[in-house]
Amino acid sequence: MGTTGTAAAGSSASANATPDDPNAAPVLKAPASLYSINLDDLGTAFFTDISQTYVLTVDNYSTSKAFGSAAEGKKDLTDWGYLGGYETAYIPEGRETAVLQGQYYITIESHLFKTSDGAKQAYDYFNSKLKASVSTLVSGPQVGNESAIWKLVSGTIPTSTTPAAYHRLIFRRGNLVSVVLTSGADPFMTTQPVHDLAVIVDQKALGKKAVIEPTPTGNFTPNPADATTPTASPAKQ
Repeated sequence: MGTTGTAAAGSSASANATPDDPNAAPVLKAPASLYSINLDDLGTAFFTDISQTYVLTVDNYSTSKAFGSAAEGKKDLTDWGYLGGYETAYIPEGRETAVLQGQYYITIESHLFKTSDGAKQAYDYFNSKLKASVSTLVSGPQVGNESAIWKLVSGTIPTSTTPAAYHRLIFRRGNLVSVVLTSGADPFMTTQPVHDLAVIVDQKALGKKAVIEPTPTGNFTPNPADATTPTASPAKQ
C-alpha cells in the first residue's frame, strides 16, 4: 500500500527555519533552475537532453498535459502564485543498451510559487491527477515537507520486449514543488534512483548543497514528467 509523507503535525515550519530543521519551509528565490539536477550531480554516465531543457512560465506550462486545458492551467497557476519553473532531462550514456543493463532516463521539473500555501495547492493538484490515472502510489522515504512516489509500467524499452517502468516522485519544500521522473527497464528499476535524485534537489533547497544557474535551451514541449501517462518511450531522441 502506498504512503504519502507529510511534515509532523504541529511543526509549523517557517521561512526562517534553519537548514538543519527537517521541517524547514524556506521561501526560495527565483530562478527555479537553481533547484534542479545538473551533470555535476550525476557524474559521467549521463548527458543533457538539450532539446528538452527550458524555462517554464505561466503561458507555456499551462499548455502542458498537467492541465485539462490551457485556460484551466493559466487560471490554476495564477491562483497558486506561480513564479516560474524549469525543466531538464538527462540521457544515459549508451541509451537503450545501457537501460537494458540497469541505467535510466531522467526528467525533472522545478516549480516556484510566491508562498508555501500556493505550492501546497499545486502539490495536491499534481497528486490528485496521478491518483486519477493508471499510476500506482508506492511507499518510499519522505523527501521535503511532503512527498509521494508514483509508478507506472507502460510499453517496452525500444528494440526489446522488456517492460518500461516510470517512477515519478513529487515533493514540496516550502514554496518549491519538484517533480522527478526516472524511466528504465522494469526488472531493474526501484524507487531508490528517483528518491536519491529528489534528495539532491531538497539539499539545494535547504542550502546544504551548492546551487548553480544553468542556461536553458530549446523550446517548450510537454514532457512525461508533466503528464499522468508517458507520451514518449524512455529513449527520447
